[in-house]
Amino acid sequence: MTSFIRTNFRRAVSFGSVYLILAIVMSILVGGIFSWTASLSEDASLYVASQFPMMIPLFAVIGSFGGLMVFVSDRTKGVYEYLIAYGVSVYKIFWATLLVTLGLVTIFLGISLAGNMAILLLMGSQIQFSLIKLILIYTIPLCYASTAFMCIAGMMWSSLTVRVPGVNSPIGISALIGMLPVMVVYFLTLFGGLGGLSTSIWIIIGGVVLLLVILVIVMMIIANNKMNRERLLSDA
Repeated sequence: MTSFIRTNFRRAVSFGSVYLILAIVMSILVGGIFSWTASLSEDASLYVASQFPMMIPLFAVIGSFGGLMVFVSDRTKGVYEYLIAYGVSVYKIFWATLLVTLGLVTIFLGISLAGNMAILLLMGSQIQFSLIKLILIYTIPLCYASTAFMCIAGMMWSSLTVRVPGVNSPIGISALIGMLPVMVVYFLTLFGGLGGLSTSIWIIIGGVVLLLVILVIVMMIIANNKMNRERLLSDA
């Protein structure tokens, strides 16, 4: 199982390298624009602390496409027929893909946050505690929760549908599914008093993250108990 995860992780980085690089570049570019704009204002620290960390989860969803791409590709090519024949359960296949996706998110977060912090310092701004707090409580949890939700939803969507020529892959739909909770939290936070980052905002963030985690757990249980092995057989 460990070797299976390692192999799929390397393949996911290769398969989704374009999306991973694009997501990192976009997140750093957006962060750089916010940092530059903030350096021109009198309220720079507040502006920065309340903007670019909140956009990062959107890019994290894009950067984690590689794991789901490997899953869809292997299912289409009949790889899972081979694994199932040797006794590998649906749960293990889903769990391995989820871990691979979270690994991609970790790479994205490490490079993106380091790049944005470096730009912030180069702009002459100080890294305020409010910024660190926002990253720890908002950015990181929402990145992992939204991408995990996107991954499990995409795997179930792919397993329950038959690929029809001319119809978009479930990967594209999954991106919207992963971005939806991020946008909900973003707008609720924005219209709920972004500058103050009040206690109610943290409750909203925690509630959405907790809901996503619960949904992921429930869907994993459904995948283990209800998903027929035939669902992972090749459509060919």
